[in-house]
Amino acid sequence: MSDIANPNALFEGDTSDMPAAARMAAIALKRDRYITGDLFEVVEDNRDDVIRSLNNDMLELVVNTRYHVMYATPAGGADAPIRSLKTRASLTREEAALLAFLRIRVLDYENVHAQPAEWVVSFEEIRAALTTGAGYLAARNDEEGVARKVVAVVSVATTHGYLDPSGDEEGMFRITPLVPVVLDRALAETWLAANADDADAVDTDGADAADVDGADAVDTDSADAVDAAGYAGEPDVSDDAEHDAKNDEETGSDADGTTR
Repeated sequence: MSDIANPNALFEGDTSDMPAAARMAAIALKRDRYITGDLFEVVEDNRDDVIRSLNNDMLELVVNTRYHVMYATPAGGADAPIRSLKTRASLTREEAALLAFLRIRVLDYENVHAQPAEWVVSFEEIRAALTTGAGYLAARNDEEGVARKVVAVVSVATTHGYLDPSGDEEGMFRITPLVPVVLDRALAETWLAANADDADAVDTDGADAADVDGADAVDTDSADAVDAAGYAGEPDVSDDAEHDAKNDEETGSDADGTTR
């Protein structure tokens, strides 16, 4: 029997039957926080191949058609017999407060029909939201410590894919479509209200919370009316004492908990 060349081979000995574009999309889903744009369309055109590749690494595909976002999340939960390529890490309370603030800001932009490219926020606006009025850090007296914490929280939000630094102006960020995908309006308002009522408590009752799958995906059990496409996760907004100590030592460090 004569050998038949593999039309999808990209290197000697390559036995994969996935087209190159589908492989690129699958790799992006495994490596990056989320995908959108052209890669979203590539996955749509090669969905079976991409899902099979993700499943091989104990990952599931999550799709949000309204915001044109896809991400990969660990499959099987805590009882899975094999550890997924990605792992979950919890948001601290101040990180949850920032995420809620960003979600409400997105809602404001959507109310005036602004496009995602126009969803911008400044570092000073974030600092003010967290440190003044009912902000989560408003009661703290250590100004230097608060400043370090705000920088660290913004860094984590960037790592997790919620903020994209703007190249046009220093201190400006674009809020990514991932924010409304992982957090619905009602939950954002609940978190903000909880912060206003009690700076030491965030109400996560009702299986609505942000669980970070490595730095590459976020799961919520939030019944997001936008597009509840298979979110799964337990409420987990962690107490900040232990995390604060770690962040003070590792400000700007890898806060994603990803293992590969």
